[in-house]
Amino acid sequence: MLFSNSPTPHPPLLHRHITESAVQQDDSNAEAWRLLGQSHAENDCDPQAIICLERAVERDPYNLPALLALGVSYVNELDHNKALENLQAWVQHNPKFAGLEIVKDAYSDGSLVDEVMQLMLKALAHSGGKDPDVLEVLGVLYNVSRDYNNAVKTFKDALSNRPDDYGLWNKVGATLANSARSEEAMPAYHRALKLRPKYARGYLNLGICHANLNNYSEAARHYLTALTLNSKASHIWSYLRIAFTCLDRFDLAKLTDKRDVSLFKDEFTLPDF
Repeated sequence: MLFSNSPTPHPPLLHRHITESAVQQDDSNAEAWRLLGQSHAENDCDPQAIICLERAVERDPYNLPALLALGVSYVNELDHNKALENLQAWVQHNPKFAGLEIVKDAYSDGSLVDEVMQLMLKALAHSGGKDPDVLEVLGVLYNVSRDYNNAVKTFKDALSNRPDDYGLWNKVGATLANSARSEEAMPAYHRALKLRPKYARGYLNLGICHANLNNYSEAARHYLTALTLNSKASHIWSYLRIAFTCLDRFDLAKLTDKRDVSLFKDEFTLPDF
């Protein structure tokens, strides 16, 4: 699952070296750690994002965007327990839902995912059913439980209040792709990239969709675009190598070992960011 960790309100385009400098100057700055974590997440580097976001939450346990971002990154890393713990903390630390409690009923299975889901459904009811932040968290929870239809619906409901939220558009695309609907996912990814052109994760996700549909040349082009934005995302080189192998372009597959995007510019026209 390749979500985006863009919280609301959205900051301007991030420059990682600026946020790295900020945390070096003031290690206690929770917001700087959050922004650095977001930058890593948007560059499809969830392990690094988690380190930064954990530091943000250590310094400010009530930093709601950091808690949501952590939940999403842990989902991407398939650590669902950690994801659920942070999403639970998101609602428990949210002043809008102070004192909100769940009452276990005959339908409760006692699992953490069930507990957090019930908590979020109560939060949604408490907010009148239209709070986009609650809907976003709920959509992530539906993904954890693999209820993809409800996840798509919930994210789209959130988009009715935040139509220019590139992170939500990416989540719609990722959910559709995860439910074997790659062709349906593409317009959502394109919308996310129109809103956020320098979005490495969006290009990677679009590339994966093309690969799922056996469009390996287009997949390679999007992987290379993502690598243009973040050449250090080593896992993308693996995807690129697979795409070239599927195209029987073993000459290009071998070139991926050099990890140099410029070696492929004679074969692919890439955006000039």
